[in-house]
Amino acid sequence: MKVEIFPLEKIRIEDKEFMIGMDASQAENMMGKAERRFENYGSKSYRSFYFNSELGLDFDENGLLEFIEFLGGNEGMLKPYIYGLSVFETDAEFCYCFLNESIGLWREDSKSRYWDTIGVGIKDYYRF
Repeated sequence: MKVEIFPLEKIRIEDKEFMIGMDASQAENMMGKAERRFENYGSKSYRSFYFNSELGLDFDENGLLEFIEFLGGNEGMLKPYIYGLSVFETDAEFCYCFLNESIGLWREDSKSRYWDTIGVGIKDYYRF
């Protein structure tokens, strides 16, 4: 399933748009109840999982969407695209963090050919 990423703004999954900063109840209305939900220790922030845990939505202590992570990698059913490139089908020499765009690209194994995850967050997400 093709997914479009618009850094600092939103993601689009088919006809559903998830805006950075949207309320958790709005996301749940579009996606239904999360498959799993984990609260961050000592905080009211939490992560909800969808699409067999290939999509993680992080909500802050006010219930606002602050981070979106695609976890399925090259073999997952979600196929994120950013700036016209297929994230999980692009050669990944290194892990990257783009501070100004709040984008993180990660791979678990340095010998892996592709990235395993991409995350996008609110402005300055990676500056904490």
